[in-house]
Amino acid sequence: MNAHVKNPPIVDTSRQQRELVLAALRTVCRRLEHIRAEVELAGVALSTGSIDPQTAIRWSDEIAPGCLPPEVNATFIAKGWALP
Repeated sequence: MNAHVKNPPIVDTSRQQRELVLAALRTVCRRLEHIRAEVELAGVALSTGSIDPQTAIRWSDEIAPGCLPPEVNATFIAKGWALP
């Protein structure tokens, strides 16, 4: 009778959700790799004298906000050095 009408494929939403989350996790990993590389570059620049400690702190805070220990900022603030 309706032989020409095909049933729509069954959608496996759990698999789609899993694939979506896996893709998101891969994106997070790539972002973390980028952040790590940027922080390492700030460390290299500081260790070679290309930038001063305040600049390294500013760069790190821009790259990875809130990741530096509060003691680092407190030390500079206590000495009266300007920080971002």
